Amino acid sequence: MIAVMTDEQRQRPLERSSSRAVSRVMSARPRSRVSRALNVGLIVLALSACSTEYHGPYSDIDGVLWRQVASFKDPFSNSLYRSSEDDMEALVGSLPVATWDGTPDSAAQLEIAEGGLVMYDVSSTNDEAELSVFIASGSRADQLTGSEEPYTGPSAVFTCYSLHAYSNADATLSIDRVVLDECPKALVDTMPGDAAFASVEVFDG
Repeated sequence: MIAVMTDEQRQRPLERSSSRAVSRVMSARPRSRVSRALNVGLIVLALSACSTEYHGPYSDIDGVLWRQVASFKDPFSNSLYRSSEDDMEALVGSLPVATWDGTPDSAAQLEIAEGGLVMYDVSSTNDEAELSVFIASGSRADQLTGSEEPYTGPSAVFTCYSLHAYSNADATLSIDRVVLDECPKALVDTMPGDAAFASVEVFDG
């Protein structure tokens, strides 16, 4: 005897097979979305790790790095503000710091990544002077925080700002400071890969 399948019986295996296929597709979609979400999250974390910056006088910058920058900034400021020179060209020439000529090759020769201060974009006349300052903290001196916990922040920080110095009518010195949001790329490129930018306002006080 030959068994004859009805149209309804023929359709049932196909329906079951189709149902299993749809189930597999539906179960695969959530995993795909989760995978994409994880990938996006990792990218965001990577970008945020590379974009650490410190702004304003109440930033959470590490105290060790703050003091390392101040050890260069404060003596420079003292030599500038306490100068007895009333000729601005002579004043700039008396400052005990190196001057960067703005070229990438000379930036590497400054070895500023080890910590230090340089002037750049310097111009002066008898009555006024314009100059910019770049300061690098150098590598962090130790690996502990104030609470004796392992340090996990940037290994170094850097800052930059511009100054306009001029003689008043009574021969007194006035200095205006311009806060900069970014520093020359050639100097930044000499910094360690994880070095962070800090606005000069961070180091006031």
